[in-house]
Amino acid sequence: MKHYEYQIFIPGGNKTALVLGTDGFENDVCLRKNIQDAILEKHKDDKDGEVEQVGFVSTGSSAPQLIMTGGEFCGNATRSAAMYYCLARECKELEITVSGTSKPLEAGVNASNEAWAQMPVYGDLVSTITPTKEGLYWVAIEGISHLVVPQVQSAQYLNKIFKCDSKNEQIDIALSFLKKTTDDNSLPRGKACGVIFLENIADVLKMHPFVSIETSGTAYYETGCGSGAICVGLVSSMLHDDSISIPLLQPSGKVIKAEIKCHANDKVEGIISGCIEVGKIYEGKC
Repeated sequence: MKHYEYQIFIPGGNKTALVLGTDGFENDVCLRKNIQDAILEKHKDDKDGEVEQVGFVSTGSSAPQLIMTGGEFCGNATRSAAMYYCLARECKELEITVSGTSKPLEAGVNASNEAWAQMPVYGDLVSTITPTKEGLYWVAIEGISHLVVPQVQSAQYLNKIFKCDSKNEQIDIALSFLKKTTDDNSLPRGKACGVIFLENIADVLKMHPFVSIETSGTAYYETGCGSGAICVGLVSSMLHDDSISIPLLQPSGKVIKAEIKCHANDKVEGIISGCIEVGKIYEGKC
């Protein structure tokens, strides 16, 4: 019987459980998935929403590390891990190794007590973004990719999706659209990917992120999506041909800010930031 502790974080609404300790979990996807499934089941009826993802963080004096259940990259879990480490180690900034990425990422907590994290964007906008023939944008960062659907094209799909009362049916429609679109355009959909529908709410751009992680067996209409936010930011930066800082409204009603910096050598870097609620520590066993 494996005993473990985990802590709940809510970054932009995207409720995340971080298992405190990576020992024995690094190379055991089955064990990570068993723990994930137990946590998801335990919190599926929580009043503040269900847990949508599970990661595993190193503890003690070990170097900061985050491993997602399916070995993918997750922006909001990275921000949650940054908050965890900064609170535990009484620091404001650190480097963290995250699953799905090849280099450590900078992360921390700013003066406004918002958690921020560098995103694994390595290259220029041309190599990162592939426009499709329908006017959509396939954005590939390390560890996860998203299909970004602009507002005009999104309207018809959102209308169809939200006519359904069933969450599972909404997810099925969105991810079927993702699969069809990527297959038709010969895009490498990958094992960790999503589709981001956009709409204008007053003067703010709102995201509707539908994300599938095949390796962890999960699919959600996420209440907040950090990797999706940076992909929307990258598309906005490309369309404006400039650096950009953009607040993105999440389904939770919270905001995640995506910041894209364009450099003289055409390389770009991306950072996401926003508030995080810090929750309780629980015990589990499997």
